[in-house]
Amino acid sequence: MVNHLVILPCHSIWAPLSKESVGLEREEWQLVNFQIEGYDHLCFKEHIKKSIELIKEDEEAQLIISGGQTKKQSGPISESQSYYQLAYRLYHQSIDEKIWDRISTEEFARDSFENVIYSLCRFYELYGKYPAKISIVGFAFKENRFIKHHLGQALRWQNIEQTVKYVGNAPDPRDTTDKTGYFRDLDESEDKFAVKLFENDWYCCRSKLLDKKMQRNPFKRYHGYGNSNLPLEKFLKAIDDFTDSKSNEEISLLLEGLPWTTKKN
Repeated sequence: MVNHLVILPCHSIWAPLSKESVGLEREEWQLVNFQIEGYDHLCFKEHIKKSIELIKEDEEAQLIISGGQTKKQSGPISESQSYYQLAYRLYHQSIDEKIWDRISTEEFARDSFENVIYSLCRFYELYGKYPAKISIVGFAFKENRFIKHHLGQALRWQNIEQTVKYVGNAPDPRDTTDKTGYFRDLDESEDKFAVKLFENDWYCCRSKLLDKKMQRNPFKRYHGYGNSNLPLEKFLKAIDDFTDSKSNEEISLLLEGLPWTTKKN
């Protein structure tokens, strides 16, 4: 019985240059400057590999690759579909067909919180229930963001230490002479432009976080998870782009009664 959700948050769109392309060249990816500096595209390949390993090891695991149609220059292809295509090119001959049945995409997420909540929604679409445990594969410097803020603070996930696993790796700025400075700046940027914002805006409904999501939706795609996830319908409505924002605490109350939530005192 599948009860383990493996989330692979996407960070780019892969576009093969030839039939031999397997994600090794920068030119295959839509990258911004800091991703180029860190050779992040090699981390993306490693994320795919680690995710596949997790579901091979656990027959109760479902991998959901999460990422929307975020890049206008790439056309209406989702990050998650491009990752799936790369995964298939890398592993289709070495993985049993039954494992491919436990790999799916989530094609609407525009930020890390949506990677989590929409992957939970997609899992529910597939199995009619929510997972008992979660693994997230991504950058190590983002672990605090996902575990403490998205799952703990925003979604009130109980027993995180026992039910949530984070598998992380780090960029490789091999052309940079000051690697200490590079990773210091990376941590400072994560704190300033992500963690601090999520501390105040748990559900990414206001100002900077909302603006960023809107910019990452050039094709104006909107999910239907409220229809397929009735237990989350009111919550999803409260955090959509067009609803007057409630307070963090008001939105949090809409999670009452869900199987993963901690109880309010």
